[in-house]
Amino acid sequence: MSVEPAAVVDSGEADPQRGIRVYRTYKIRFFGLFSIVLLNIATGFVWLSYSSVATYAEDYLNCSSTVVNLTSIIYFIAYVFMAPVSGWMFEKYGIKKSLIFGGVIQVIGSWLRYFANFIDSTPENKGGRIALTMIGQIIASGAQPYFLGVVPKYAAVWFSEDGRTTATMLGSVSNAFAAALAQLIIPAITNSGDTMSTTVLVCAILSTVAIIPAFFIKERPPTPPSASAEQALLETVEEPFSVSLKKVLVNKQFLLLMLVFGSFVAVFNSVTSLISQFTSPFNYTTDEAGYIGAAMVVAGLVGAGIAGPVIDKYKQYKSLIKTLVPITAMSIVAFVFVVRKNDMVGIMVVSVIMGLSAFAVLPAALEVAVEMTFPVTPASSSSILWAFGQLMGVIFLLVLGALQDDNLSATKNINPPLIFMAVWCVLIIVPVFMINSPYKRMEYEKQSRINDQLAYDQTAVVQVQEDKTYGEEDTKE
Repeated sequence: MSVEPAAVVDSGEADPQRGIRVYRTYKIRFFGLFSIVLLNIATGFVWLSYSSVATYAEDYLNCSSTVVNLTSIIYFIAYVFMAPVSGWMFEKYGIKKSLIFGGVIQVIGSWLRYFANFIDSTPENKGGRIALTMIGQIIASGAQPYFLGVVPKYAAVWFSEDGRTTATMLGSVSNAFAAALAQLIIPAITNSGDTMSTTVLVCAILSTVAIIPAFFIKERPPTPPSASAEQALLETVEEPFSVSLKKVLVNKQFLLLMLVFGSFVAVFNSVTSLISQFTSPFNYTTDEAGYIGAAMVVAGLVGAGIAGPVIDKYKQYKSLIKTLVPITAMSIVAFVFVVRKNDMVGIMVVSVIMGLSAFAVLPAALEVAVEMTFPVTPASSSSILWAFGQLMGVIFLLVLGALQDDNLSATKNINPPLIFMAVWCVLIIVPVFMINSPYKRMEYEKQSRINDQLAYDQTAVVQVQEDKTYGEEDTKE
């Protein structure tokens, strides 16, 4: 009598007759991923409400450009402080409650910003509107870590080995996608300081709509999609965030990855935030700067969309990182030479290459962080990576702002901020090739499959022996 192994999608529990664990995925997992993407899109619009139409925001708030820039920088600073809090909440209260909490504070902050519209603002009496706007912006900015940091954890719990990276890609790049949408849509609906209130209202409504699906997502699947997910789901309470933090911060391989990841997040944030400043000495308009940023993001979405399924199939995270990080670094170097007068084509080509390579690295880096720190919860590793990236972003924005010299750029074609970024990215190539950590999560899952197969083989042998015994007894009768 022959015994065939059970199909991988039959059940998430051990088969008592065959002694082998089998796993399954559920279509509802896409609803949860959609909820995370929607929340990320909403936070992108709230983040860039003012900075994407800086001139009109200055009129609306009766403030300087420094105040408007601060509405964007707040998001980077808030991430650094809120990332540990969100990581702790994911472990203590779970995915659903943490997402709802993040969504609620975003809604509160968004509506406070709108209520500021009812405070009269004049050059002589502008403090009230600015104060309430900034309070709302600070509260709303605390939500972003909940939507970005949860992505690898959600993918690990709900998606199988062949879908985790694609899920991580979709959730992670949704924030950049939102930034691109915001930079296109917000200027389209804002044509003066008087219409800023309508823009802020639209963002508040979007935040309110975005939180609704979060109330209906499932906390965890009925049965696990993989062996590593099974281990996580068996734990009723995950280890404290402080313990996870200590584990990852003494992991030298993770620290190397953190340096690389943080540097490239900082570079990308700096380029998208300051592209108009980099190009203005060469007489490029604000609209043209917007096209450059949009080209980078759109190309990045294409790159990430291709990389996700490919990585899921071949599982070559480190190879992809070691290939694409140098390409991204070289594109930054090329930026130094193409940001010149009358070279829009060259700038666009380099921007596309930069977007393709940088975005494709993102899901691979998040997944390899989970692999090298396993069994530490994915929420911990991703929260720390993103927090360091945002901290580096703040440092880069300050340094690049101090280095900006329009006269030097216009007269001698020397752009100090771009040169600084180029040198930094070339240096960062070195630690990339020092990343050689094993894929601990995949090794665990491979060993689990081997153990299951051994258990199945033993059960099959026993079954065959029993059948033979029964046959002998029948013969004797």
